[in-house]
Amino acid sequence: MTKEGDERSVVKTNDSSFSVWYDSVFTSVVRSVAFATRDPSNAVDAANDAFLKAFERWDRVQAMDSPKAWVIRVALNQSKRHWRRRQVEQGSTQSLQSACRDLDERDIALWLAVSALPPRQREAVVLKYVADLSEREVAATLKISTGGASALLAKARESLRKSLESSHG
Repeated sequence: MTKEGDERSVVKTNDSSFSVWYDSVFTSVVRSVAFATRDPSNAVDAANDAFLKAFERWDRVQAMDSPKAWVIRVALNQSKRHWRRRQVEQGSTQSLQSACRDLDERDIALWLAVSALPPRQREAVVLKYVADLSEREVAATLKISTGGASALLAKARESLRKSLESSHG
C-alpha cells in the first residue's frame, strides 16, 4: 500500500513481479525525472505515464537489460512532450529547491550546479548518480555509445568541479 501523501498511482495486477519492481524503483524514477527536467511538479505524472506503458508491455519490459532505464527514458520523453505543450520554461532555481527540501546546503549547491549543466550532461549525471544506473545503462537510456556516456559524464564532472570551486572561493 502507499503511504499517506505518496502520489503513486495504484497499479493492480495479478503479476506480482510488476508490483514488486514498481515499488522498488518508483521513487528513484520520480527523483531522476525531477532533477533531469527541473520540473518536479510534472515528474510524478510523467513517471506514472511511463509506468503505465511499462505495465502494458510488462512481458517485454521485464526481459530488458534495465527496465528501470527504459521507464526513465519513457518518463523523460513524456516530460519533454508536456514541456512542449505548455511552452513555458519554469525558473530552475525555484523548481529545484522545492525538489530538494530535504537536502543540506552543500547538496543544494551541487544540484543547482547540476541544473545549470546542458540538458544531456544533466540527464547523464542524474541517470548515473540519482537513478544509480551503470554507464552502460546511461548510454542505453540516452541512446548513445558507452564511450559517449563516459565522455559526457567526464565533461559534466569537470564542469561541476569548476562551478563548485568558483562558488566556494
